[in-house]
Amino acid sequence: MCRWLACARSWATLATGSRPSAAWATGSRKLEPVFRLFFKRRASRIPPGASEPFDALIEILQDGILLLDPGNSILRANAAAAALLGHSADSLAGRRLADLGDGAALENFVGGIRTANAYWTSDVLLRTAATPCSAAGIPLRAAAGGGGTPVLLVLRDVSRLHQLERAGEDYATNVSHELKTPLTLILGYTETLLSHGEMDPGFRDRSLRTIEHHAKRILRIIDDLLRLAWLKNEAYSVGIPRAPAVVASVLASAVASAREWSRPAGLEIETQVPDGLVWNLNAGLIEDAVVNLVKNAILYALVGPVQVRARVLDGGNLEIAVIDRGPGLKPEDARRIFERFYRVDKSRSRASGGSGLGLPIVQQIVEAHRGTARVETAPGEGCTFILEIPPA
Repeated sequence: MCRWLACARSWATLATGSRPSAAWATGSRKLEPVFRLFFKRRASRIPPGASEPFDALIEILQDGILLLDPGNSILRANAAAAALLGHSADSLAGRRLADLGDGAALENFVGGIRTANAYWTSDVLLRTAATPCSAAGIPLRAAAGGGGTPVLLVLRDVSRLHQLERAGEDYATNVSHELKTPLTLILGYTETLLSHGEMDPGFRDRSLRTIEHHAKRILRIIDDLLRLAWLKNEAYSVGIPRAPAVVASVLASAVASAREWSRPAGLEIETQVPDGLVWNLNAGLIEDAVVNLVKNAILYALVGPVQVRARVLDGGNLEIAVIDRGPGLKPEDARRIFERFYRVDKSRSRASGGSGLGLPIVQQIVEAHRGTARVETAPGEGCTFILEIPPA
């Protein structure tokens, strides 16, 4: 934020005629050629009516910029500041902070800046933001003959940052929990085997099979985590290899792989794909995505059949849908169904040996194709998972 504050301070100096400090003036002169080159290369982005390059710079910033006169009236505000305060930029000009819904919090912050007569930072809670905004401000020297101190404010909405931090914490907790459960069982059975020199062969075999089962589950979780990381990072930066593929063949291969789960459940899998439909995609990844969706449908379906369909939409995208006749999802579950480790029925999912990462992998595979994954559902009406893939 300091860099943007520096840019904004130059703009404020030009806008108000205030004199910056000698140290700032020296730094500003050094940066001026850089800013001029910046605008020369981005002239097409300068908003209509912007009379100075610094006006354009302030308008394209994602941080909110407010320039206040000594009486706390707003001299200038950019679009980002207006959005944070819930007003239009034009309506803010000339208004006092006290007249705004968030004026009290901002006035207290500005008062601290003027009291300290120095650069100041704090968190300020605004009505329009889910979390406190990160605010920075600095007093400007008044122009010759002027009275009082203008103040420049920079406001940053950090709610997205807080969401990412919470997601990271939840992710670490979920990974730890998913690994701890099978490791605890493995350790328990291992200690039992080590503490008994002789034991019933049947019990020993069951114990070893339990250890093997949970060790494989840990490997699946690790493999899925590594795959998610690859899809999210390398596949996005480098791109995934794609080639023309017969969609019917891709889906037939996926259905064949999923039949080992459908037979014990007594469920049929039906496919409906237009003949001769060819699409540019990564056949292996799309097959994996469909296998995950069909396995998920088999796990939760109450009755058959599970349907796998493909078609080309009017907009030109390929749609692949997997439809089950299960209990469906509540709206809150549908919103979170693609989150990592999220389970609607935790006991059933874990009993099946699932890692809780199947649907997130599906989503990442489709997004690596620049497509989207979604679910259409309602309680008691089953689920339709839809993959929409644009032409390459």
